[in-house]
Amino acid sequence: MNTGEAKGSASAAPARPRLLERVVETVRRKGLFEPGHRLLVAVSGGPDSVALLALLHELAPSWKLALSAAHFNYGLRGQESDEDAEFVADLCRRWRIELIARRLTIPVGGGSLQERARVARYQALEEIGQSLGANRIALGHTADDQAETVLMWMLRGAGMTGLGGMPPIRQGLFVRPLLDVPRADILAYLEARHLTYRVDSSNARAVYFRNRIRRELLPVIMRLAPRAVEAIGRLAEVLREDSLYLDHYSAEVLARLVTASAEGTVSVHRDGLLALPTALQRRIVRATISQINGMGKSPSFGAVNAVLERVVRGRSGTALAVRGAWVAREGDQIVFRPHGSPGLVVHGGRLGLQGDADETVEREVPIPSAIVWEATGQRIEVKWAEPVEVRTMLFEVHRDRAAVFDADRFTHRLRLRGWTPGDLFYPLGMRGQRKKLQDYFTDLKIPRAERRRIPLLVAPEGILWVVGYRPDHRFAAGSSAARVLVATVTGNDEREGES
Repeated sequence: MNTGEAKGSASAAPARPRLLERVVETVRRKGLFEPGHRLLVAVSGGPDSVALLALLHELAPSWKLALSAAHFNYGLRGQESDEDAEFVADLCRRWRIELIARRLTIPVGGGSLQERARVARYQALEEIGQSLGANRIALGHTADDQAETVLMWMLRGAGMTGLGGMPPIRQGLFVRPLLDVPRADILAYLEARHLTYRVDSSNARAVYFRNRIRRELLPVIMRLAPRAVEAIGRLAEVLREDSLYLDHYSAEVLARLVTASAEGTVSVHRDGLLALPTALQRRIVRATISQINGMGKSPSFGAVNAVLERVVRGRSGTALAVRGAWVAREGDQIVFRPHGSPGLVVHGGRLGLQGDADETVEREVPIPSAIVWEATGQRIEVKWAEPVEVRTMLFEVHRDRAAVFDADRFTHRLRLRGWTPGDLFYPLGMRGQRKKLQDYFTDLKIPRAERRRIPLLVAPEGILWVVGYRPDHRFAAGSSAARVLVATVTGNDEREGES
């Protein structure tokens, strides 16, 4: 990693550069913050966050802004992470900006390493902002980040919410003043101001999907359409505005169709729902699940479609579990219940409304195959791989949304099933110690109602993988594995279009 020598400071350069005027116009037009506000700025040390801090530092005197900065060291890149922290600390000292620097531990659990780091970062920023009395928390996402986000969600099959990308203001707290600014303009500003920055070496790793879009796909698109970043950003803004209108309209329609109970159950009149355009049907299903699941996340596009096809348009008695909720057709009503409600069970591999509540779904898993786990909407794929393909990335895939197994350590009759009392496994990274799955879930603070939804990839010899959480030490592939099986999971772990 190279930073070079700092050749000056923001205060030594001419006031009010063109980029700052552009940012001020964006801030005013989108109402991101106001003169006199206290701002907390997230600063990684990379070019975008350094430029954001420099621009706000220049703006602070005339707008009477009170600035503080926050930097998080995850310790994932060893000395590089420590050097990033030192760089940011030196920058803040020179500009006399208060810095809150923290070592941040990424929690173990579902979701990719990047996603878990993002969630931890947002939570920490919100806590720091609250302690400081900050009016807004400023993030350094640029127009290029927006384009990458939209392309990523497009390739994952997202709907309008995902294609709307990142909003300029989120939860009335997080703001993105640079969201309309291409990265090329950021770099030009830094050069003109003689400002240095840090380069995160992990951004070059092709193992991350976003990095491949940034380094491989977006350059090709830019060669075909030089203003593609601007065009994608404009598309995202249009879709985001359309989506907000449809959300507002569908909420009005839903109010006429819905009946709510004191127990948290919501019933929607089926005929009224089916009479609506499909776009509104999707939004009503998504909004209703989000309202009752208590998770703060919307179901995926695929999960919503599954509810429409299998439950809303299905036979009476059909039910489906999806992201913290049960959805069932009961006569002329579509009933939404929080997960864990009594009376919702499985018969013969199909969710229903009667029977023993301790039954669970089991699915055979041929090799190779890809299976959607209906309880969460996750897509789980298993396939053979050449050892040489994975040896260089074993560390990354175990920490991300994949697990690699030594195929000679278990019988190849695989199943997916939910948790049952008494399940045991040997979590990778715990030095071969055995642990009850119930205790593992308790350590992660996973609610009881959610535990049965988590898929387990199982062989006759035992649990191979608590999917999206931790593989079993006994079956994990090492560098000497002769035959390798790779399992991956996608879906149900990220907010559509949010970064």
